[in-house]
Amino acid sequence: MKIFVTGSSGYFGKPLVEALKKKYDVIEYDIKVGKDVLNYSQLEKAMIGSDIVVHTAAIPKPDETKTFDDYFQLNCVGTMNVIKAAIENKVKKFIFISSTGYYGCERGIPVKLPLKEDQQTISMYLKADDLDCKPSALMYPQSKIIGENIIAFYGLTKQIQVISLRFPRVGDKDGPYETKVSMENAVNATIKAIEIEKELWFEAFNISDKLGAIDISKAKKILDYVPK
Repeated sequence: MKIFVTGSSGYFGKPLVEALKKKYDVIEYDIKVGKDVLNYSQLEKAMIGSDIVVHTAAIPKPDETKTFDDYFQLNCVGTMNVIKAAIENKVKKFIFISSTGYYGCERGIPVKLPLKEDQQTISMYLKADDLDCKPSALMYPQSKIIGENIIAFYGLTKQIQVISLRFPRVGDKDGPYETKVSMENAVNATIKAIEIEKELWFEAFNISDKLGAIDISKAKKILDYVPK
């Protein structure tokens, strides 16, 4: 099986690729080597022959040096390009590395805990006066919501199987509201999503360490994800 990974040289993409190469053929695609998800023709050609796409390329967290247009271009337009190229190449499954930012889980944004996959997004339950955050803390979550809505369309219309993995901060440091996931658990969850044989046209899963702030029961039940 051939797996295409965007953002393959990134903080999460690099260790993911290292793990995948132990078992699969991997096509690496990263801006650091001149491979841009915003260049559709380049992307579509590079993806030829791929069976599964894992899309990790993104601005991965709030960044005060970025504008909302920066987030929209990479996290939204880039996501649109990757999934369209996957469909064009008849890829079987698209795995999107999303975030618990989808729920607004960032500093200065009130959230409902524990985080569950079916809860409302920021604009559905918050008003402007409820926020006490910098614009970048809102840009990132909104870009993830838009990105997920893009891939959901293609999954729900059964053009490609789609799985969204909503990670809190990946690594050893605590994220907002004490949410986090270890690199090992994040990589293992992604491999579980790759290897699941059940047809999932659009499913989103919370992935985290053993924490009360995030409900991971759906991932345990369907993906057989067990954090270490």
